[in-house]
Amino acid sequence: MKELFCFSFNANPLNVRVTRAAVRSFLLQRNIPEELVWDIEIAVNEALTNVIKHTYKYDQTKIIKMSISLDEKSVEIFIRDFGDHVDPKSLQPRIPDPEREGGFGLFIIHRVFDLVEFVNVHRGNLLRLSKSLRGRDV
Repeated sequence: MKELFCFSFNANPLNVRVTRAAVRSFLLQRNIPEELVWDIEIAVNEALTNVIKHTYKYDQTKIIKMSISLDEKSVEIFIRDFGDHVDPKSLQPRIPDPEREGGFGLFIIHRVFDLVEFVNVHRGNLLRLSKSLRGRDV
C-alpha cells in the first residue's frame, strides 16, 4: 500500500526544523532504518534551505509544499515552490573542498537519493527525490 503525507508551510527557516521532524517521524514509524532516515532528513534539510535561500531569497511570506510517498519499493519526496523557474542544468553538485565553506547541499542530496529530478511545472519548481528501499530490511 502506498502511503502519502502532505503539508504546506511558510518559507521560514525555523519551519525547516519542524519539517525535518515530520519527515523523521513519518519514516521511523514505518520502520525505515534510522541511518537511512537520518540521511533523508539531512538531504531534505538541504533542499528546503536551498529553496528558502536561493529561490525565495528569505521571503517568509512564500509557501513551500511538500509530500512524502512511501511504498515497499521506495520513498519519494516532492518539494514544490512558487518562485522563479530554476534551470536544472545550472544546478550541478560540487565535490566537497575542505578549503571552501558551504555550497555542498546538492552534493549531499545527490549522494542520498537515487533520483534527483526537476519536474517541469507551469509556475515555480518541483523537485522529485526518490530512494529505493529494495534490498533493505524495511
